[in-house]
Amino acid sequence: MADHFSIPIHLSKPKVATMIEFDSSLFKEKVKYFFLHIEEETLAAYMYSTPDTTIETDPARGEEYYRQVIEESVDYYLYKEDVRLINKVANQLSNYVPQGGEIIEFGPGPKTAFINKSLPFLKSLNHIKTYIPVDLCKTYLDQAEDVLQDELPDLLVKPIQDDFIENTDLVKQFDKPLVWFKGSTITNLSTNQCVDFLTNISQALPSEGIIIVGVDANQSESSLKKAYDTEKGANFILSVLYCIDRDLPTTNFNPAAFKYQPEWIPNNYCLKHNVIATSNQDFVFDGVNISIKEDEKFHLFSSYKYPVDYFQKIARQAGLEPLTHFVDESQRMVIHVLASKNSVA
Repeated sequence: MADHFSIPIHLSKPKVATMIEFDSSLFKEKVKYFFLHIEEETLAAYMYSTPDTTIETDPARGEEYYRQVIEESVDYYLYKEDVRLINKVANQLSNYVPQGGEIIEFGPGPKTAFINKSLPFLKSLNHIKTYIPVDLCKTYLDQAEDVLQDELPDLLVKPIQDDFIENTDLVKQFDKPLVWFKGSTITNLSTNQCVDFLTNISQALPSEGIIIVGVDANQSESSLKKAYDTEKGANFILSVLYCIDRDLPTTNFNPAAFKYQPEWIPNNYCLKHNVIATSNQDFVFDGVNISIKEDEKFHLFSSYKYPVDYFQKIARQAGLEPLTHFVDESQRMVIHVLASKNSVA
């Protein structure tokens, strides 16, 4: 049974800076290249769509479908085991946070995940001044603010609505940043993408900079299939197609004419999230004619399951030094603590 939480209402205003919003033009470009098979596995950041309240039962509701996955899918182990691990080691992780530091969280996630994962970590810290949640999903940012208004009302919150994979330079805005990247979201990146992303983080961090990052190291195809190949999982994956149809310039596009098909590639530690066309269709996207054939495969994004040694190798290649790591009792979920090379020189 999923946990339920009741957040008390307070009349005081939270300490929140002005929201920074994102530009959707990059989303449009990525989708165009996706349908033209020019680029693949680039849409992970856009999966958590918010439904339009003016559209009855809007199917572009990735944020809600993801909540259902983490709260209601019995075999979706990532969330449960990440919660268990974070709560176990939060105090140990706090030792790596500098005095007066600023916590930049890449992807606070839905309310339940924030309460069960981010909040225990933030509560273990009594020496930080600012929390900066970064996400494309405004709902997630709003929910994080609401929770912190009650739980940590003296913490200054500076939300940024942006794609943190594309805009790592935002780290440079802060004097003593620690990047907190829970939940294995980083493993939506391929090895090369991961190296590039971590290199950018390494270059953006000051000499004392730290990044704490969660990784799923599971290599069992059977448990991966149970975790991802579900009706709730399919609803989550396919919802981005409805978001594309709603928010981007499409004509005669049928988002319902696809099915979800995960594919495990063990040699690359990669679980591909594919959608397969269930019929032929011709449509126009941003002035470009697109023709799709039945059974045509499109690779939306991937979940890479990096073993500990392999991920540490990636980190070193990116200019970061692994300081320590923590492993859940299941031996699947891992939290890595990485430092800029300058801070350990």
